[in-house]
Amino acid sequence: MPTLNKIRTALEGRKAAHPAEPALRRLRTALTFFFALDGLLFAGWVVRIPAIKEQTGASAGSLGLALLGVSAGAVATMMVTGRLCHRFGSHPVTVVAGVLMSLGIALPPLTHSPLQLGLVLLVFGAAYGGINVAMNSAAVDLVAALRRPVMPSFHAAFSLGGMVGAGLGGLVAGQLSVTRHLLLLSVAGLAVSAVAGRALLAHPAPRAERPAA
Repeated sequence: MPTLNKIRTALEGRKAAHPAEPALRRLRTALTFFFALDGLLFAGWVVRIPAIKEQTGASAGSLGLALLGVSAGAVATMMVTGRLCHRFGSHPVTVVAGVLMSLGIALPPLTHSPLQLGLVLLVFGAAYGGINVAMNSAAVDLVAALRRPVMPSFHAAFSLGGMVGAGLGGLVAGQLSVTRHLLLLSVAGLAVSAVAGRALLAHPAPRAERPAA
């Protein structure tokens, strides 16, 4: 009987140790969608760079300078996003950055000069940098809570999103104008941010369990 009681106690303790497992699975699914969205939007934008170049009348040199806006915006945002995550939480910052990136991808077709394009890409790059820091921070917290090496699945989702974005972009480039294409990506991004963001905002970032002393 003592042995049976020990087994029963161990099973009950194991169930009690993971009361939030369904919530963690929902968080994992939501984060997976954000990683995929990041890859989808960035690849979708890259596919249409030639069309944007023609629209703005940019030379090879001026286009290269304009494209620096993405990197400049990303670097600037990455330097402060960690502090924002610490203050407001990685989940809200991920959702906000996802919305901004979805809106930002619709802006390049509205530009008519390399300077305008560079300024718009600062906004897009800032959102891109912010979502990468925030969602990776959220993923690190989730991995610690799950105590399983699931980070590669998030990076795989990013790569898959990039493949889909590049593939679809190549297929529709001859049928859709760059404005319509990027606007559709913007709408899709806002929809994903709304649905997946709801799950993130409903739950705070999990904390890893500390072993008993």
